[in-house]
Amino acid sequence: MLKLQEKIINKLIKQLWLNYKSKVQQVKKIENAVRSEGDHWSEDHMAFRTLPGPYCGLETLRQVFEILGYKQADEYHFKDKKLMAISMNPPNNKEEHSAKIPPKVFLSVLEPESFSQEFQKCILKYTNDLSESPILKLRNEFNSLKTRPENIDQFVQALTLYLSNGPLWRIPSYKDYELLRKESEYAAWTLVYGNTPNHFTLSIHLMKKFKSLKNFNQFIQKELGIAMNTSGGGLIKGSAEVQLEQSATLAEELLVPFQDGFHKIPYAFVEFAYRHPLSGKKKDGIWSSYYQGFVTDNADKIFESTNLRKQA
Repeated sequence: MLKLQEKIINKLIKQLWLNYKSKVQQVKKIENAVRSEGDHWSEDHMAFRTLPGPYCGLETLRQVFEILGYKQADEYHFKDKKLMAISMNPPNNKEEHSAKIPPKVFLSVLEPESFSQEFQKCILKYTNDLSESPILKLRNEFNSLKTRPENIDQFVQALTLYLSNGPLWRIPSYKDYELLRKESEYAAWTLVYGNTPNHFTLSIHLMKKFKSLKNFNQFIQKELGIAMNTSGGGLIKGSAEVQLEQSATLAEELLVPFQDGFHKIPYAFVEFAYRHPLSGKKKDGIWSSYYQGFVTDNADKIFESTNLRKQA
């Protein structure tokens, strides 16, 4: 079972990564630059957003990854942004080198109860389009792979579509996008892009040339000329004291269809994470040697990489 799950995870991550990279030009630029420096490229985690509903939401996403053997690790709450999130760890042997272990997943969802009635009605208008959950079908298809392993690629394709093909509800109107954005940038983004990953995260602590996140940020800005998230007053969110330092680029924009025309809005970005060893552990690259959780204050600022920016 574990070998089957690992095989599916590796294929799925590859497909999600290729889809993401094909749409976000800065990803290619950063990856090519890092590899040309002869350094190691390893993804720490990928992040998904969702809106609450009877057939969508955090529970649905969580069950998708549970089918693949991922297990929930921690829960996080973002009071100001009115979100909650969970992190999930892959099923692999945690005593292996981090580079051999697939990325964690960070799943978040809007908590709409404290928003205006108009806002809540708008969310429901779209999430009520869904009349069935994909979980039972996905679980049955996964179980059938034990006797029909030749169908693995088809199963991976189905998962890839679900996790990267945009929202399952109707195409939104730009008017509704703006209505939600007035109260929540997160909600507006998710209305348009649905389950699509909003970022992948590169593990800086596993690199050889770049000894610190500050050093890597300088490379991104000065050598590559890529704009970065300065929310909170600086590039680096977190510190060695909380065992996790993070930074991120600003999301690239995509021209996307709305019911009432096409508009350019932020899509996805790249995050960088420097994880510090746990007390008594060495910086040896082994997955279990490092803090593998998340820090709410850090993530709160990283969310803002997808905020709509004023046009020059």
